Amino acid sequence: MKPFSLALRVAVNVILTGTLLITLLIALCYLVLDHELDLRAKNEVLIKFEQISNGLNDDIDIRQGRVWQHVATDTVAGHQDLALKAIDSQTGAIVLRAGALEEAPVQLRAQEFQAWQGPSGTEYLTGRKTVQVPGGPTLLLQLTLDRSADQHLLAAFLHSALTAIPVLLLLIGFAGWLVAHQGLRPLSRFRSLAAKVSARDLSPRIRTQSLPKELKALAHSLNLMLHRLDTDVQRLSQFSDDAAHELRAPLNNLLGKAQVVLARKRDSDQYRDALASSVEELERLNRIVTDMLFLAQVSHADMALNFETLSLDEEVRRVCSFLSILADERDIQLLIEGTATLSGDRLMIQRALSNLLSNAVRHSNPGRPIQVCVSSKQEHEVEITVTNEGADIPQEDLPHLFERFYRVGKRLNGGTGLGLAIVRSIMSLHGGSASVISGASRTTFTLTFATQP
Repeated sequence: MKPFSLALRVAVNVILTGTLLITLLIALCYLVLDHELDLRAKNEVLIKFEQISNGLNDDIDIRQGRVWQHVATDTVAGHQDLALKAIDSQTGAIVLRAGALEEAPVQLRAQEFQAWQGPSGTEYLTGRKTVQVPGGPTLLLQLTLDRSADQHLLAAFLHSALTAIPVLLLLIGFAGWLVAHQGLRPLSRFRSLAAKVSARDLSPRIRTQSLPKELKALAHSLNLMLHRLDTDVQRLSQFSDDAAHELRAPLNNLLGKAQVVLARKRDSDQYRDALASSVEELERLNRIVTDMLFLAQVSHADMALNFETLSLDEEVRRVCSFLSILADERDIQLLIEGTATLSGDRLMIQRALSNLLSNAVRHSNPGRPIQVCVSSKQEHEVEITVTNEGADIPQEDLPHLFERFYRVGKRLNGGTGLGLAIVRSIMSLHGGSASVISGASRTTFTLTFATQP
């Protein structure tokens, strides 16, 4: 079964809600109308009783010779919906009848109303009142009102309301569908976006102009998500291209050397030289693959880290001791100053320091010291600076130093081009940042860590 459209579902819900509300409204109107008609009928009976009582107490009429029967009969004369019965309160005998309505089936107490229904189904209202005839007997007056007109009015109202309900519900449903269909039109922009977006093209965005407030927030979220995906896909594509380019050179070298060696028979020394050269290329390949795997690991923001309280100056000294042989070969001193502590992953921070210091040793002028400064520059912030003296890095290269496989001047220097990219990823995992400045034959790399307040 094909599911209903959203607009049709809204229309059906509006119809059901409208049915309930209209039913409640009709029931309320019916009860109010019935109550008001009851009050009007009782009021009419009370008015007639008042007219009879005033007529009997009018001395002028009595002096003119009018008997009390005429006064009582005149009250109901000409009213087809009224009937009067007068009972002598002493004897209980009926002394007067006026009107031809059905008799009340019950005996009423004084000053009380009784609604009842005749054999024909007609509704009546009967009231009773005691009056004193001047110079005559005490009478119990029983006045009956035919309420068939009220019955017809209520029936006509109910019939009209029930007849109008289907028409009203159809109009309400159509209006609800129309309003829902019109209100859902902005969703076509989302459908259009979904049709355009693909893995090859993540550039389409939703135009937020004239969108409702609720959909505008959703559109902004989707646009932001597409922007992040587009950026990540481009980075992944660039990384794949760079990785293929970096791996192609050593693989071509290995293949070329193997083909040359195998082209003709050679002596053992030539084979040994070829193998030694291949080992160097394989070691380079191994470093590239290892760095790529490590970079892929640390690039995940949700990577689990083993945080502990570290003394940064001790970690710097530990890394410097690992690099002391390389530094001694170039007659370079590693000078360390300052102290600071922070919470971080020991192995990750050691890897970042090792990458920076090995770069500094490799690019520093022989015989010139490398200064490593650990300090707390600002509140809740710790810095490590590594400064070496050597050739300046061109200003146009500085913004790209922390990108993957980027090398200054595109020159091969024995590295993989991933060391500084790893440093940036490690700093990102620690909520910190990495920066570099270069000039006047001095280059300074700065690692800034945010500490807990």
